[in-house]
Amino acid sequence: MRLPLIVTVPTRRLLLLLAAAGGIVESAAGQAPPSLSETISLTSGDVWSENSTPSVLGTPAGDPVLNQSTITAIEPIADEDAGSFSTGGEIGCNSCNGGDGSGGSFYNRCGCDTPLFPYLTGPGNCDNWCVGPHWNVEVDGMALRRTGVDWTPIVDLVGTDPSLLDQFNYGPGGRIFATAYNDSDFGIQVGYEGINNYNATALFPQGDDLRSFDYETTFNSIELNVLRRTTAPTKLFAGFRYIQVDEDFTDRFTTSKSVPNPNNPPVIFPFVDTSNIFKLENRMIGFQLGALRDAWAMNKWLTIEPTGNAGVYYNNFKRENLQDTTTTIVTGDDTGPPVVDGSTSVNYTQFGTSQTFSDITFVGEVGITGVFRVNRCMAIRGGYQALVMDGVGEGIDAYFEEGLNGSTVLYHGARFGFEYQR
Repeated sequence: MRLPLIVTVPTRRLLLLLAAAGGIVESAAGQAPPSLSETISLTSGDVWSENSTPSVLGTPAGDPVLNQSTITAIEPIADEDAGSFSTGGEIGCNSCNGGDGSGGSFYNRCGCDTPLFPYLTGPGNCDNWCVGPHWNVEVDGMALRRTGVDWTPIVDLVGTDPSLLDQFNYGPGGRIFATAYNDSDFGIQVGYEGINNYNATALFPQGDDLRSFDYETTFNSIELNVLRRTTAPTKLFAGFRYIQVDEDFTDRFTTSKSVPNPNNPPVIFPFVDTSNIFKLENRMIGFQLGALRDAWAMNKWLTIEPTGNAGVYYNNFKRENLQDTTTTIVTGDDTGPPVVDGSTSVNYTQFGTSQTFSDITFVGEVGITGVFRVNRCMAIRGGYQALVMDGVGEGIDAYFEEGLNGSTVLYHGARFGFEYQR
């Protein structure tokens, strides 16, 4: 005896869903896999991994509500093509990974091992393709003032009133820092800052002659730091830094020169100019610790970012003393007979000594920067910074004393530039 088949309403709905699903599978056979841009579409700059759910793959975990208007369906891949997109770690990369096409995940163009070669996306619509590490680049122009020169010992030494006492004032320079973060938010930072145009002069007229003191100095620094980007507002960093401060101090005496009147025999005037030059190199290398308050806020236009660091450095100090003598011989016209025109000859000699010393130098730096965000990638920045070094050899001290006589030097001033992150 046959029993009648009774189909309840819930069962009928289930059968209809199964039939619809089967129709989708049949129609999708032989289709190519989705493109990378369609498959990996992350929001808010998250790192892609197997634990994250791109929006095109469905509703993220934790959201029980399916909004059909926001789901982009990925049609299934035919069975015969599925092997080319296996995620198995032992299978070779596919052709888009630069491999032989024997296999590999189409999610990962950087390699077959996702934990070793993860994808990172940029911070916004201006940089939303799959890239390597996140980058942050800061480029600033600087105008820093250096500790002034105390000309009092020089004035006392010369014994006459100067016609000019000039100071270093502000020197133009530049600053560039680049930081790369991996998918674990660990970053490597490389930075440079320097100023190569500090000049100060003192002039002392000596009758028709002139005694001058010229003081030139430069400052250059390069550093390598390790830091981690976290949700905490204050972040620590550590690294190595090399700083070089060069100082040139010159005591120059220039005689007034003239041409003798024509005569027979000709008149000869000798003139001697001398220079006493001290060339110093403070070559400092050491370890530094620092902290910054990374206040970059994606939802704010303006942020304030303070930073500071300090370190202990080994100063490999080099000192050279050069003494130059320039002798100028001016010969007047010979009225003859025969008549001979006058002439000038110059003879230059130099000798010097070089010494090397070592000492410990302390360096500290602080700064505060205002950042105005133009978009998610670009920002305009401006701020103020100060750097102090204790134990640095100065040119004017080397003029009066032997060896290394450590002094404290302060640089401070404004900076202005732009910032880019991706």
